[in-house]
Amino acid sequence: MNFSSELVDLLKNKKGLTSDNKAADAIPGMNSGNLSKIRKGLENRFLNDEQALYIANECGLNPEWVLVNLAAERTKSEDAKSAWANIAKKLSRTVTAAALAVSLVFCGVQHKDSTKAVFA
Repeated sequence: MNFSSELVDLLKNKKGLTSDNKAADAIPGMNSGNLSKIRKGLENRFLNDEQALYIANECGLNPEWVLVNLAAERTKSEDAKSAWANIAKKLSRTVTAAALAVSLVFCGVQHKDSTKAVFA
């Protein structure tokens, strides 16, 4: 399955959409014919940046990570695909680390000998 299709599936799950036609109606600038081509991998059809960012926003995904993965999907060069995939992995690790750091700052970590939070 391609990345664009995976994004559409995430949107369908998030919004409780039961068909691709309903998903096409929800995505800006999309129609059921184009979505069908994306699903089938025909004519090198992918979501455009605006559509991918809409889904990222609706599903709470990191927009930079979505755009990097979309670029990897669109490129024809295997070297470029590999480079985009490496960037996506690094970005994913950075986002995960940042989320962990934020949760530690806001929630704190309980020290076993104290009721005060210890921050890293």
